[in-house]
Amino acid sequence: MKKGNVVVEAPLMYKDALPSRHLSKLASDREVGGSVHKNMGAKSTQQPSLEVEFRKRSIAKLANQHGIVPLKKLGQNFIFDKSLCDKIVKASGLTNGDLALEVGPGPAGLTRSILNASPKELIVIEIDERCIPLLDEIKTIYPTLTIKHADALKIKLQDLSIDKKINIISNLPYNIGSVLLISWLHQFQMVNSMTLMLQKEVVDRIVAKPGTKDYGRLSVISQIVCDVKKCFDVSPKAFYPEPKIWSSVVRLEPKENVPNQKILSKIGEITNFAFSGRRKMIKSSLNLLSPEIGSILTKLSICDTLRAENLSPQNYLALAKEVITYKTRHLI
Repeated sequence: MKKGNVVVEAPLMYKDALPSRHLSKLASDREVGGSVHKNMGAKSTQQPSLEVEFRKRSIAKLANQHGIVPLKKLGQNFIFDKSLCDKIVKASGLTNGDLALEVGPGPAGLTRSILNASPKELIVIEIDERCIPLLDEIKTIYPTLTIKHADALKIKLQDLSIDKKINIISNLPYNIGSVLLISWLHQFQMVNSMTLMLQKEVVDRIVAKPGTKDYGRLSVISQIVCDVKKCFDVSPKAFYPEPKIWSSVVRLEPKENVPNQKILSKIGEITNFAFSGRRKMIKSSLNLLSPEIGSILTKLSICDTLRAENLSPQNYLALAKEVITYKTRHLI
């Protein structure tokens, strides 16, 4: 997405607060007169006129009618551009019959785009009680929508599905995005894919290669558990209010042979030591991990003068396995 090429649609009650330079970019109603998605998924067959009327209301108008404004304490930055929401869903690869999860739907622009892709069920988790009536209204049109008024940080994926893996599609609040991602990485058994909007700097760390300035703990754990792909960048102008930084959309898909939780926890411990002393040689930064770290590095053919950013995710995986084996062997 090119800089300055993002159309922002602000709700009526926000327009007075927007700088004049934004007003020329406002789309009065991007959803009216546009093409209608042919496959609307499972939705109510009752009162079709209500559905038609509902579809005439843009993301911004719906938010305005329900009196929803973004709250800084919840890290809310709303998207009012329907085409951007559609683009995120397209990047997710969501197909008819999938189980989808969205955290923090807010004014439900992304929610509506997900539902238009005809998932078997869309579960939304929203902590902001102001958004629940809006979501309830959407549910009258799309009965496959399940609404949970709860804190996403306190919900385990296994509580949402018994036998079907979940496709997570979310514009995550900046203040909890990384925490949620790490939690979901440790629940990989329940995940089919994750398509997430996060700060650009966080996404750059997720996909970073060894030896680069962005490479760190998040890079290692993300790339050990998942195949990762940065989809596209998003200008601050796509949000209201405008954040000071760019965002990016990233897609993560768990690999077939992901290490078990014991190994993942050990990787977390090792990377904590390693990257806390980022400029130290690995033999020094990992000295507290094991008194025999030199022998372990030699056995794995890892040069002990390398620094944390020089080791690949596979190096860290091998280290974790060997440290666990060493401790078991020596009853430490």
